[in-house]
Amino acid sequence: MPEQYQDTLPNGLTVVGEKIEGVRSLALGFTVGAGSAHDPDDRVGLAHFTEAMLLEGTTSRNSREISDALDNLGVRYGTSADSETIGLSGQMVGTNLGPALGIMADVLRNPAFPEAELEQTRSSILQELRHEEDEPMVQVRNVLRKVYYKGHPYAKRPTGEPQAIRDMDRQTIQEHHARYFTPANSVCAIAGDFDWDEFRSLAEDALGSWQGDGRAPEIAAPTPEPQIYIENRESQQEHIAAAGPSVPYGHQDYYAAIIAAEILGGGMSSRLFEEVREKRALVYQVGAAYSPGRHQGSWRAYAGTTPQKAPQTYSVLLHEMRKLDADGVTEEEFDRFQGSVRSSVLMSGESTGARLRSLLTSWWYERRLKALAYTREQIDAVTMDQVNNMLREWPVSGGLVVCGLGPSTREELTSLDRTA
Repeated sequence: MPEQYQDTLPNGLTVVGEKIEGVRSLALGFTVGAGSAHDPDDRVGLAHFTEAMLLEGTTSRNSREISDALDNLGVRYGTSADSETIGLSGQMVGTNLGPALGIMADVLRNPAFPEAELEQTRSSILQELRHEEDEPMVQVRNVLRKVYYKGHPYAKRPTGEPQAIRDMDRQTIQEHHARYFTPANSVCAIAGDFDWDEFRSLAEDALGSWQGDGRAPEIAAPTPEPQIYIENRESQQEHIAAAGPSVPYGHQDYYAAIIAAEILGGGMSSRLFEEVREKRALVYQVGAAYSPGRHQGSWRAYAGTTPQKAPQTYSVLLHEMRKLDADGVTEEEFDRFQGSVRSSVLMSGESTGARLRSLLTSWWYERRLKALAYTREQIDAVTMDQVNNMLREWPVSGGLVVCGLGPSTREELTSLDRTA
C-alpha cells in the first residue's frame, strides 16, 4: 500500500501526498477554486484568461525566465482550467523538487499579468474559440452545456465567449486572481518519489507566507429540465447530444455508474456501437459516458450522423438507453466490462501524473484520498445487481436533455420516436 499524507499549513493551505515505490520521478501540482463557474456573467472566459496568463511572467521573472528555469530542471509543466478550478502542475525527477516548487509557487502567487503578453494571449484564446466553432462535436456539447445547466454556473463555457475575451482587461484578471488565489481556496499535491517531512518543510518555505482567506462560494446542485432543444444550422451532418442526472462523486454507486456507462457506449463492444453503428450503419461516431460532479453527476451520449439518418439514429439511441434501464445488464456484459474498467483505471492510474490528478480530484470533491488499491477493491466489489439497482434509481434515459445541431427540425428528428 502506498503511503498517503495530508496536512494543513498555518495559513490554511492544504497539502496532500502519495509516495509511490519503485519510481524515481514525481508530479507536483496545485488546484485553485477559481474556475469558469465563478466568472461574472459578462466576463465568461475570465478564469481561462487568468490561467493562460499565469506562465507569462511574475513580479520577479519574465515568461522566458520561467520557461528556461523549468526546462533546465527537466520539468514538464502546464496549466489547466475547468468549471470549478484552475490548475498548475509539473512532472520532474525527485532531486529537483525544491527549486521547481519555488518557481511554481512564484507563478501561482505572484503573476504580473504583463500588458505586453495580454494581446498575444487574447489572440490565442480567440483562435481557440474559432477552432471550437469549426468542430461541430464541440459545438453541440457547448450547446448541451448551456441548455442542461441553464441558469446554473456550470452553464458558462470554460474556454470563454468571444466578446468577453475581446473586452478582457488586466485589472479584471488581477482582481480575479486576488479574490480566488488564496491558500484557503487551494490544494497542493505531490505524488511519486519524495520524503513527506522534507516536502512539507519545502512547502512551508515556499508557500507559508502566502496570505488570504478568501474562498470560492459554494456551487449549488444543478436542476436540469428535461427537454429537446434544436439549433438549426445548414450542414451535411446532424449532431445529437444528450445528458441526464446520475450519481455524484463519492456516491456508493460511483463505480457501478462507470461500468454501466461503458456497457452502454464506452467502446467498440458497447451496445450503442454495435446497435447504432455496426448493425445499422447509422453513424460515423457514437458513444456514452458517465461524468461525475460535486452534487450530481450526469450520463452523456453523443451520435454524429447525416440529416437523412438522423430520425432513425435518434430513435435507436433512445431505444437502447431505455432498454438498458428496463432490462438491466447481462451477466456476460457485466463480467466483461467490469474487467475492462478495472484494467483501464489501473493502467491509467499507474503514472505519477495520474496519481497527482487522482489526489487533487478526490480531495477537491470528496475531501479524502483514495489509493489505487482502494479503487481496485471498489471496482471488484461492484456486483451486477448493484449496477441494475443503480440503473433503476438513476436511469440513463431519465430526465434527459437532448440537443440537436444541424438542419433537422424537432419534428423531423423525433418523427420515429413516439415518446418524444
